[in-house]
Amino acid sequence: MDVFAEYLANREAKSRQEADAEKRWMQERGGINPAERLIKWERWLRSQLRERLKWPADEVKREKLVGQCSAEVTQMVRHIHGRGWLLDGDALATLVRSLLEPVAIAQREGKVRKFWPYFQSSVRAFVGNNAEEIQQHARQHGGDAGFTSMASAIAGLGIGRGRSMTELITDTAGEVKEAKSLRDQLQALRRQARCKTDARQGHLL
Repeated sequence: MDVFAEYLANREAKSRQEADAEKRWMQERGGINPAERLIKWERWLRSQLRERLKWPADEVKREKLVGQCSAEVTQMVRHIHGRGWLLDGDALATLVRSLLEPVAIAQREGKVRKFWPYFQSSVRAFVGNNAEEIQQHARQHGGDAGFTSMASAIAGLGIGRGRSMTELITDTAGEVKEAKSLRDQLQALRRQARCKTDARQGHLL
């Protein structure tokens, strides 16, 4: 094998490995590190946004906007979880693609004047406008709230499949919120301690 052919073979192998890694979040829940799944989900979501929608030419503006859109879609996933729909893997990926496709079509047809307000309103209306379809989609994949009691019983037998992506994403949001709350409390206590120390020093002077 010559050097160029070897280079191409190595590049192809590397591309396959990267593609497999990106798809790991879509695999079965059991045996996969939840943190790894969340990282792959975020990376996959941003790649879908970049590929399917049109963005500003400026890289800084583009990446900032991609981040905003990613956060908005992730918030929609939490909303889905709030309704008791535990979508996972391919089922969640299909839903995200169905959300982005109308926006992409509107962009191609020149119907989007201001992207961010249009995208934000589209995402926030998506669950309400498609509630029946999303619920049916969840039921077909065993992720409706109606399956919760049975899932709990299965988990009690020690054969649970682990948390779905909607659960992982929502749980992470709760952990971040709690962490921020604890951080705020600690900062408040430190400020109080500094004020007391300053007050004592003032009396000594």
